[in-house]
Amino acid sequence: MVRIVGIQRSPDPYCEFVLLQNQGSLRLSLRGHALLREDALESKDVDGLLHIFTDEVIIPPGVYILLHTGRGVPRWSRSRDGALVYVAFMERADSVWWGYHGPVHVLAPQHTYTERREALVAV
Repeated sequence: MVRIVGIQRSPDPYCEFVLLQNQGSLRLSLRGHALLREDALESKDVDGLLHIFTDEVIIPPGVYILLHTGRGVPRWSRSRDGALVYVAFMERADSVWWGYHGPVHVLAPQHTYTERREALVAV
């Protein structure tokens, strides 16, 4: 279960970030998780107010995810205290969280259905 543990707001998108953590007891795929501002639900306009993780990465229990607003290359890193952190980027040129103090939602996939690639053959 991914939870928000902190938001650093800044007018500079390269200094702004959201810190999340896998607080569950199982590893999880980050792909398909999303962050959504409450005002996007009210206005039904998600442009710039929603971030969907497309990274094919597995997040172990207790590990942090640092989502920067600015641009960069996703990577694994270590925090100052040695904790493992996955660093991701929203690829935005402007701030998302600066001046916004309403609720922020984490959306997680509940179920994924995929067609089988090979046809089943009864023998």
